[in-house]
Amino acid sequence: MPTKKIVLSNDATLLTILNNSFFQREGFGMVLVQDGQTGFQAVEAEAPTLAVFDLAQLGEQALVCCQKIKADPLLAVTPVLLLLPEKPTEDLADDCWDAGCDAVVHRPLSAERFLDAACGLLGISRRLARRFPVSFELALLDGAQTKHVGSCVNLNAGGLFILTKKLFPVDTLLTIEFSLPGFEGELRSAVRVAWVNHPEWRKKNSMPCGLGLQFEKPSLAVKSALQSFLDSLKLEDA
Repeated sequence: MPTKKIVLSNDATLLTILNNSFFQREGFGMVLVQDGQTGFQAVEAEAPTLAVFDLAQLGEQALVCCQKIKADPLLAVTPVLLLLPEKPTEDLADDCWDAGCDAVVHRPLSAERFLDAACGLLGISRRLARRFPVSFELALLDGAQTKHVGSCVNLNAGGLFILTKKLFPVDTLLTIEFSLPGFEGELRSAVRVAWVNHPEWRKKNSMPCGLGLQFEKPSLAVKSALQSFLDSLKLEDA
């Protein structure tokens, strides 16, 4: 199961933004709630990385839920982002801050504004989350140490997408062996399958069939090599 979770109101626009962002690519699980009570229960049970409640959908329940979270010594560290309706009352934003929320985003919902706010709360740089297009071969080892071939299509410090005929279920733990273009030495790292682009049910039509992989506790050598490689790509882009 995903170890990083977002508790959020069941809103189609919000889900589309998250499912098309690096939150989905990096394996964040989405826990949907219908009202303030289930929202509080989900935060209590799931220990999420972020909670997002929509006042257009939940009304004052969102404020009450936020207050309960921030009043609980164990849950208060959970960042809470509240979404305001398109035509809020004059004092509604102040009510959100008074409830203890960590950020407010106004509707109509913009992917840019929402992701900036969410990343700010989590201390994530959207720039660092950018995936760079690349092309290099790698080996993929399953639990039985059977080796499969793949080709890396894009990459960042958190993970990569590979073109491969051998597909594995989400959350499968694998090992990859690879060498970065222009850098000496072979690298090896554990990875987890974050998402799958299956030929019969593609999540992203713009991508080939393959696997979205998230690095699992990469070694210092892997982190250092990745950062140097990504820095070189950024310089080429500048």
